[in-house]
Formats: sequence, C-alpha cells, structure tokens
Amino acid sequence: MPASAQRSPETIAAYERETGRLVAQCQCENPSDGPQVPLVQTVHWFLNGHARWARNTIRLYANALEQEMGQMLEYDCFDPDSEEALLVRRLKKDRPSPFVNPKKSEKAKLIAHQQKLAVKKKKRNKPRKSIPVSELRKLIRYFRSRGDEFSLWIVGYIILATRIGWRPGEMLMVQREDYFIRAGAEKHTNGRGLKDNCEIDLSAYFEKSGLIKSVSLISKLDKWIGDIQRWEAYYGGLPKLHNNINARLARACKDCKIKRVCTYTFRHFAISCLKASGFSCAEIAVIVNHASDRTAGEHYGRRRHGFRRAKKMLRFDQARLPLVRTKARKFDRSSALSKKPEIETTPENAFEAEIDSNQQCFQIS
Repeated sequence: MPASAQRSPETIAAYERETGRLVAQCQCENPSDGPQVPLVQTVHWFLNGHARWARNTIRLYANALEQEMGQMLEYDCFDPDSEEALLVRRLKKDRPSPFVNPKKSEKAKLIAHQQKLAVKKKKRNKPRKSIPVSELRKLIRYFRSRGDEFSLWIVGYIILATRIGWRPGEMLMVQREDYFIRAGAEKHTNGRGLKDNCEIDLSAYFEKSGLIKSVSLISKLDKWIGDIQRWEAYYGGLPKLHNNINARLARACKDCKIKRVCTYTFRHFAISCLKASGFSCAEIAVIVNHASDRTAGEHYGRRRHGFRRAKKMLRFDQARLPLVRTKARKFDRSSALSKKPEIETTPENAFEAEIDSNQQCFQIS
C-alpha cells in the first residue's frame, strides 16, 4: 500500500501545496525552456540541494515530492529502472544532506538575537499596488524577448489583465461568448461580489483590430484562452499555474531591476486606468464585479497611477449598474477634470499604441 493511502486528506492537500511552492521556487531560480516536466526538474533540483535545508525541512519536502511523483507514476506505465522510478527511490533513501548550523560564540548569539528583534519590529512591506507604464512596457519586452511559449502566453495575460482588472483566479477561468468574455467570480458570497460571474464586452477592441490588423484579434484571444487548460495540465492545476506566473514575474523583475510585482498588481493598475479614463465608481464596480462603489475608490490604485484610455473601448451590461450599492464618499473633482484633455497625449500612450497595433498581441507561437 502506498504511503499516500495512509495519509489523511488534510496531509495530502498540505503536501500538494508544498509541492506547488517548491515547483514555483525551482522555476524562479532555474528558468528552463526545455521539454523536462517541471515536477521532475524540481526533484533533481531538490536532491542536489545539499546543506541547504534543515533535516526536518528535507523530510517534509521529500515526502511532498514523493507523493506527487507517486501519483504521476500511478497513471502511467513505467520501467522500474526509469529515471522517474529512480528519483522516487532517492527521495526515500538518498535525500540531500541537511544544513549543519555551526556552534556560535556568545557574542554571535547576542548579535543574532538582536537581529531577530529588529526584524520583528520592522513593519511588513505592503504588496505593490501599481506599476509605472514604463516598467510595464519593460516587462512585456522582457517576456517577448524570452521567446518560449509560456513567456509569450504571460504577455497575453498582462495585456488582458491590465485592461479588465479581474482577479488572478478569474483571469484563469476566462471564456469567450461572442463579443463577451466571462469568468466565474471568486468572491461572490456574503455580498462581497456584484454577481456570481464577471463579464465585459470587448467588441470595440475586436472592431478596431479588424480595421488595422490582418489577423483577427478574436482568433488570438481564443488561442490564449485555449492555452490556459494546456498550462493548467502542464503545471498540475490552476493554483500551481498561478504560482509559476508569479515566479516568472519575480524573475523578470529581478532581471529588469524593478520593484517586484505580482498578478494582483495588474488588477490595481487596471482600476487606476479606469479611474483616469473617466469611469464612475459604480461603472468600475460593474467591470471588476464589486458589490459596492466604495471598494475600488478606497482600496485600489489611485487615479494618478494609471493613464487615460478611450472610455468607449470597454462596454458592459448597463442592467448591472442599479445593483451596485452606493457607499462611496462624494468629492468635488470638477476643477481637476476640467484641466485634463479628453485624451491625453503623454508618452504613456505609446504603450496603448503598442498593444493595440502590435501583431503579437495574444500571440503564443
């Protein structure tokens, strides 16, 4: 009987989460475009990590990886002498050597204790809520220059996420129905969401694309949506796919020498752009599926962090507007709005032109 059969469902789920974090860490430290399965690559990386982890940590990681490898081999015919079978045996009997903490002097112990106290007193850094357009452009160029299929798919994710502002989990459940794209809402219980599904009308983008491009934007979007299932199966589920997207973003930010961003940063950026484009709080709530018109105004990116787009490019179901609860505080912005032109002609619009006219939008291969 396999060891996983004797474990409780809670333990199995905990091991699956631990494996997902390990795979994401391995991909971040060793980005590989080769055909090797990410789980197998992670096992090799773990087994070669001598003197890196403590003994208890090694036992936890080995059990988690052994469970995932065992599940993978259960559904496939394999040779007992194959590479995968050898890795499973090594996870049981030939684990990496643990880190040995050398004995510290009394002075070193005192310094270490003071450093721990300083870390506890230091305030935790808040997640980055927005990103300058220049850095966003730099990230897109970085992923396009990588050339591998997953990096090009991430380009499509960034382009779409920075426009519609949906949650990362909702972005990975997108489906197209005619000119609408829809996804099940992540937060729709206890009155937190407007409806149990998100939707937006992209017909304006499709019409504009048909005028200036030889390749239909609809076909590119359909290919990008279809590849979600492909990458979900490749990485072993949507949570692990999400972890690997964030791992790639962390690596890209490090290589580009910019402050780290995550998938949720694009939601903040999109809402900032909606504010700058002149959408009301209620209209933003409909687009991003907020139950109240106060949420986006007080908990998401500020107007100055985004840039103005043509408001007519995003259309939505007007019947949803009356469902939005009115809780936003009122501010008089008439004088500030009167000073701004209808469409800004700042350098940031170069990013808009790049995305709207570039042939590689949503292109995967």
